[in-house]
Amino acid sequence: MNRVYLGESCESMPEVPDNTIQTVITSPPYYDLKDYGHENQIGTGDSSYEEYLSRLKKVLQECYLKLKSDGTMWIVVDSQINGQGGMLLLPNDISDISEDIGFRHLDTIVWYKPTSLGGMNPKLLANKKEYVLFLSKTEVPKYHRDIRLENDVEDPAISEGKELGNIWRFPVKRGSIGGNNLHKAPFPIPLIKRMLRLTSDEGDDVLDPFLGSGSTACAALQLRRRVWGYELNPEFKPIIEDRLSDISGENLKISVNPNLH
Repeated sequence: MNRVYLGESCESMPEVPDNTIQTVITSPPYYDLKDYGHENQIGTGDSSYEEYLSRLKKVLQECYLKLKSDGTMWIVVDSQINGQGGMLLLPNDISDISEDIGFRHLDTIVWYKPTSLGGMNPKLLANKKEYVLFLSKTEVPKYHRDIRLENDVEDPAISEGKELGNIWRFPVKRGSIGGNNLHKAPFPIPLIKRMLRLTSDEGDDVLDPFLGSGSTACAALQLRRRVWGYELNPEFKPIIEDRLSDISGENLKISVNPNLH
């Protein structure tokens, strides 16, 4: 059964048994930047950057408990401009708190986004990248080094006969999912599938604690993985149902926090 919990904070995930998740893939909200429509959300619901990091740490601690001993976690994140025009080095800070918890930081991938139009600072350069932190629970994670990966010919990560590189080219599609602008930062299905193919197998359990519009779940179901997801904003329910129901059939259970009604 694939399970999605709406209106539930991922700072506690008691529904997911410990030591069962093979791979966590997620992109957490940024501090004081994008409003996803819930007063208790991590990011714009926090009074300070320190509080924001403290709440993120609770989520990462939960993910650590849920992962199997050979499990891995992929976090898509970028630096951002603070209110004074300086830089918040969020990838570094997340790496630090992850290592405090016990994660091993195996690598940092640069996700090159050639079609991106946004910039951290409108007076400077357009931002064409995000980072992907690659973390593991123990020193010997599940990792399929020799698996065949596909992408376009311009991907600098793939070279015949050589190890996979750590600069990944995945264009961002313009427009919104199903014409809905609720989720402001979906990431490409092919990017997620690469992570899944590298660190999981068919039948493995995959978790996204910030599910949003359901991109991680969509990719996982297409590759025959089992899905666990949390999303604080219940308004995502029709989008998630629309994206996942045809793939999962009757094997999808979406639970909505009864306190919301």
